[in-house]
Amino acid sequence: MDESDNTKRSSANTSRAETGKLAKKIQNAKKDRLGKAAAVAMRQREMTGSGKAFRMVSEFVSAVIVATALGFAIDAIFGTRPIFMIVFLLMGFAAGMLNVVRAAKEMNANAPKPDPDKLVPIDDDDD
Repeated sequence: MDESDNTKRSSANTSRAETGKLAKKIQNAKKDRLGKAAAVAMRQREMTGSGKAFRMVSEFVSAVIVATALGFAIDAIFGTRPIFMIVFLLMGFAAGMLNVVRAAKEMNANAPKPDPDKLVPIDDDDD
């Protein structure tokens, strides 16, 4: 009976050691996954040039289309054909430009500030 107890204990110690190794591997994998997820999230927050351009275009076009459709609907209700559509088209153009300016200000505020030392090359030549 003593031999069977020793075998059980030694196998229990071995499985605990293996479980400990497995736990360490799982922790390392979780750390790697969190680091990669943070890097991906950071890249997704940064918009590319085409993404910024698409946002600007969509801000402008959507304002013009919505305002024109609203003006057309009001013209259809009151029976005044092009008057409200033209007025709302101009208002949509102004609202679209305002949206583009606001989006540009937001993008400029969120952009990383350049390092002033890297903007101007150092001139070692003395004239």
